[in-house]
Amino acid sequence: MLSAERTRSRKMDAIVKSEPFHIQAYKQIHTYLLNKEFSPGEKLTETGLATRLGISRGPVREAIRMLLHDGLLVQKGSHVYVYEPNFNDVIDLYRCRERLESLAAELAAEYMTNDAKKKLFHFVNQTETALNNNEPDKKIASLNKAFHEHIVHSSKNGHLIQFMDLIHSKNNYMRNVLLSDRTRKWVFIDEHRQIAEAISEGKKEKAGFAMKEHIQKDLVAWKQMLQYSSEEEG
Repeated sequence: MLSAERTRSRKMDAIVKSEPFHIQAYKQIHTYLLNKEFSPGEKLTETGLATRLGISRGPVREAIRMLLHDGLLVQKGSHVYVYEPNFNDVIDLYRCRERLESLAAELAAEYMTNDAKKKLFHFVNQTETALNNNEPDKKIASLNKAFHEHIVHSSKNGHLIQFMDLIHSKNNYMRNVLLSDRTRKWVFIDEHRQIAEAISEGKKEKAGFAMKEHIQKDLVAWKQMLQYSSEEEG
C-alpha cells in the first residue's frame, strides 16, 4: 500500500501552481476524456475528480462547467455524465465542419503568412513521413489535428476560431470513442496537400472546395467504419 505522502505526491503530479487550478483541472480532465480513461455515459462527481487531481472541489466545479459548455460532459438532473456520441451526432458535427472549415480555408488563403504556409506544408510532410515509418495512429492523428487547427487559426476570424476549437475538440473525442483505426490514412494526406497548395497559392474558392470535399469524404469513411463496427458487434 502506498504511504500517505506518496499518495499525495501522485495526486499532485497533474496539478501544479503555474496557472489557475480550474484551468489545469479542465485540461487534465479533457485529456482523461480524449484518452478514454472515462467511459461514455459514465457518471462523474466533483468529489471523485477532486480526489484524483489532489485539489479542492471548487476548481473542479468550474472545470466541469467548462466541459459542459464544450459538450464533452452532459448534465442530467443534478448529475454529470461523460458525453456518449451517436451516429446522428457525427453527421451533425460534420455538417458544421463542412461549412465552417471550408470558410476557414478560404480565409486562410487570403490571410495566411508565408511563414504560416511553410508550417502548413511542414505538417503535411511530417504526416507523410509518419505514415512511411508506420508510426502510431496517435502520432498521425496529432498531426492531422495540427493541420486543421493551423488553417482555422490562420483565418484571422476570432469568432470562427472559437466555434471551430469547440467543434474540433468534440470531433477528436468522437473519433477516439467510436473509431479504433483510420482507414483513410494514405488518402487524406493527398487531400491535405491539395488544400495546402490551394491556400499557398491564395486561391480562396479552390481552397474552400478542397476542404469541403475532404470533410465530405471523411464523413463517408466514418459512415462505412461505423457500419462495419456495428456489423462486427452484431
